[in-house]
Amino acid sequence: MSESRNNYKKVDIHLELINELRKRYMTRQDIRDFLSARYISYGKVPSKIANVFDYKVCERTVKRELESIADKYQDQLDYVNGAYKLDLNDFPDTLDETEIQALEIAIQKISYNKNAQNILKNLKAKLTTKLYNKINRVELKNTATRKINEIDQKVNVNFAYIGPHHITMFDTNVKSVLDSAIINLHEVEFMYKTNKKLVQPLGILYGPNNVYLIAYPKDDDKPWHYILSDIKNAVETDISFDPGDFSIQEYANSMFGIYDEGKVYNVEWLVKDPNIIKIVKQYQFHPTQKLITNTDGTLTIKMRTGGLRAMSIYLTQWRGDIIPIKPKELLIEYRNLLKRCEKSIEDIK
Repeated sequence: MSESRNNYKKVDIHLELINELRKRYMTRQDIRDFLSARYISYGKVPSKIANVFDYKVCERTVKRELESIADKYQDQLDYVNGAYKLDLNDFPDTLDETEIQALEIAIQKISYNKNAQNILKNLKAKLTTKLYNKINRVELKNTATRKINEIDQKVNVNFAYIGPHHITMFDTNVKSVLDSAIINLHEVEFMYKTNKKLVQPLGILYGPNNVYLIAYPKDDDKPWHYILSDIKNAVETDISFDPGDFSIQEYANSMFGIYDEGKVYNVEWLVKDPNIIKIVKQYQFHPTQKLITNTDGTLTIKMRTGGLRAMSIYLTQWRGDIIPIKPKELLIEYRNLLKRCEKSIEDIK
């Protein structure tokens, strides 16, 4: 009976280790400490002896436990920077480059919804990393590298843009430093074009043409926009800062487009054509928008936002089917834009 009880204790400890590995990354020393404490608590080692001799399980026990878990869960046991973690989210074995490509296409197609686009980008990054890690674990290094390169090539070759678009290029190492500084609320130092900057990073903003770091410059309480591709040699400092009640999402909601003119307006547009109204109802122009059907059948679009210059440029794409109504500053900006466009072709025959 005692041997049977001991076996049950071993199984319990083994299951507890599996649960712990699901919660966090553990080094071999972490696993050794965890198993040692469990062996003592289950009475496999008398507490008096354990206390006197600072009892620890041997490395062979750690190895045996890890081999048993790896045998059961195979590529679901992640190993990163000397630490192990179990990912039991049933990651699909059949994931391939065509599905990553489909995610990339979806990311581009929902560019009007930046929040959803960013979520899909994060999902694509996680799935891609999972796929690459799996390849590296089960194949020889040279073969794995070649296969990863083939996947990257297939994703790129089988994807096409339509219409003009800006190719956003930035240093991923810089992005990693900025992400860490934003999470840790640490000031960050970098070269911006030809100038050295020390700023308090608040968040990353994905615009239609560029990716921006939003940050307070030192001794300034107004957010500035820094184009990510122009940031070089970023270093996270150990200087903490208080962002106050700043929210990157609320900040983005205060603008139409990336340009912040420092003022928010009550904006109204009008749509008269019933066919255009059907199309417009499928769009989200701004997070604060409200669609109001008028008694004459027309549609009023209301929102509270700034960015009248970007809004005027956008409205020209609708060729007059969406009519700006309020505020007067929007009408002035819109008329001036149309006049500039007309003036630019006056002398062309």
